[in-house]
Amino acid sequence: RNRPASMELLKDLHFFRKVPRDLTEATLAGGGLSLISSFIMAYLFVSNIVQYLSASHSTSIVLDRSVDHRLQINFNVTLWHLPCRYASVDVSDAMGMHLLNVTRNVRKHRINDAGHILGKAEDRQRELVYGEAWDPDTAHDVSPAVQVADSPAFAKAASRSELVLVNFYAPWCPWSQRLAPVWEETSKLLETKRYASRVTLAKVDCTSPTARAVCMEQRVHAFPTIRIHRDRHAVSHEEYHGDRTHDAFIQFIEKNLPGALAKAGVDAPPVPAWEQDDIEATGAGPEGCVVHGSLQVNRVPGNFHVSAHSNSHSLQMSVVNMSHTVHHLSFGRPLGLKDFVSLPAEVAEAWNPMHGITFAARAENVTIEHYLKVVHTSFERTPDVRTHVNTYQYTVNSHQYEDHDAYPALVFSYDLSPIEVIVKRERESFAAFLTQICAIVGGVFTVTGLIDSV
Repeated sequence: RNRPASMELLKDLHFFRKVPRDLTEATLAGGGLSLISSFIMAYLFVSNIVQYLSASHSTSIVLDRSVDHRLQINFNVTLWHLPCRYASVDVSDAMGMHLLNVTRNVRKHRINDAGHILGKAEDRQRELVYGEAWDPDTAHDVSPAVQVADSPAFAKAASRSELVLVNFYAPWCPWSQRLAPVWEETSKLLETKRYASRVTLAKVDCTSPTARAVCMEQRVHAFPTIRIHRDRHAVSHEEYHGDRTHDAFIQFIEKNLPGALAKAGVDAPPVPAWEQDDIEATGAGPEGCVVHGSLQVNRVPGNFHVSAHSNSHSLQMSVVNMSHTVHHLSFGRPLGLKDFVSLPAEVAEAWNPMHGITFAARAENVTIEHYLKVVHTSFERTPDVRTHVNTYQYTVNSHQYEDHDAYPALVFSYDLSPIEVIVKRERESFAAFLTQICAIVGGVFTVTGLIDSV
C-alpha cells in the first residue's frame, strides 16, 4: 500500500534516525554510565522542581512614597519598679508638639515584683483637695501625732491601734508642707472623738538619718505618702489617695473603723476597702507597671517617653528606677498573623527587634534612652496592590546616663529615613523551568555519550 506523499515528506524530516538494534552493542561500562546519568538527571530534575515551586525575594530602594502625615507607634513595656500612679506617657517631636500624660489608646496595669497583674490603673490622677490650717500657729504647737524616729518605733506605732494612718513626708516638699498643719489639727480633733483611743495618726520624716531606713523599707516613692495599717499589723497593703482635708480624714476614719458611727452600743460594720475610691491596695513587695497601647505621632523625628509625674506628690529622684522590659515595639498599623508570617525573615526580624529584651538601670538617677532609625518597608507578594504589606523596620541603639537635675525617664527617640525599601516576591516562569529541564536532559545525555565514546 502506497503512503501519501505528505507522509513521506514528514518521514524525511525526521531528525533522529533510528539505528537498528542489531547494529548496536551494549557494554558493561555503558550500562554503568547510563545508571549514573539517570541518577544525575533525577537529582537535577527534582532540584529544579523545588526551585520552581519556591519563591525568591529581590530588594530595591526608592525615595519614600508614603503620603501619610501621621505614624502609629505600638508598644508594650513593663517598668518593674515604677508604680502606675506615677507613670506618665509623654510625646514630643521636632515640630514643637509636646503632650503630657497621654491616655488615649494607652492602658496601664499594676503588677507585683513577680509580674502578676494586681489590677488596672486609673488613666489620670484625681485632683486632690487640700485643707487650710485653722490656726496658723499649729506648726509651733506640741504635735499630737506620733513621730516615728526609726524602724522599732515604726513597728510599735503601726501596732498601736485598730486603725493607724502614717504620713511619710519630707520637710522640703511643698505638698508635705501643705498637709502638715491639717495632719496635726486632725490629730487634735480626734482627741475629742469617743473612738480616739482606737485611732492613731503617725508621721515619718524621710529626710531624718534614722527614719530614712523606714521609708526605704516601706518603698516610699513620693511625698506625702499616707499608708493605712489595720488590726495592729505592722505591714500595710493599702494607701490613702483621698482629699487631704480635716473632714475627709475624719470621714475616712469613721468609714473604716468598726462601730465608729454606731449609737447606743450597736456595732456598725466598716465600709469594705474595695468599695472606697480613696483606697488603693498595694502588693506585698515592690510594685511596677505594664504600659501598653498605641500613639499617633507626626511623621517627623521625635520621641515618646515614660516618666514619673504627680499632681499632688513630690517624687524622690533617687528611688525612681526605670529598669524595664520591652515586650513589643513596632511602627505602622499592627500586622495580623497572616501578614507577619508572609514577611521575609530579615524583614520580620527588624519589625520588632526589641522583643523580650530587659534593660536594667545600673545606678541612681539613670535615664535609659533608645535611639531608633525607622525605615518604611513595602512587601509586594504579588503584582496586586491589595496584597502588598506596608510596614516599618528599625534598628536600635540603647544607652543610659545619670542626670541629677531631672527625673529619670525611659526615652524612645525615633528618626524616619527618607528612603523606602521595596521587597518583591519573585517566582520562576514556567518557560524558564521547561528550558532548564530540557538543558538538563540534553546536557547529561550529551556528556554521557561523549564519555562513552572515548
